[in-house]
Amino acid sequence: MICEKCKGKMNWSIEGATQGWRCPMCGWNIITTYIEDIDRDETEYSLYIKNVTEVDAEKIKFVAKTANVNFVIAKQMLEKREVCILKAKAPKIKPIITKLQELGIDFNVNPSFNY
Repeated sequence: MICEKCKGKMNWSIEGATQGWRCPMCGWNIITTYIEDIDRDETEYSLYIKNVTEVDAEKIKFVAKTANVNFVIAKQMLEKREVCILKAKAPKIKPIITKLQELGIDFNVNPSFNY
């Protein structure tokens, strides 16, 4: 695209929550809102943890906080074969998945989670 102001070549870029054409020569731009796919996803996902063989305090605390239950219930959830700990949209599910991976807790997301 050619800049309307200085006739220089414009560059396409995405910066944070904006996207558009920017002129590196004079700074003129055409900008619009940029929303990532994960933030537009309206699907409600169910996050299930699978049977955990080594239950420790850190895992119990994390599951208790995520599922909004007390420590006794969280421990029982970790010991069950498969139990849902959270139903939420993608932006909330993603950081929980990252933490589950860090803790070594096997999980499943339904429907399939592509982020």
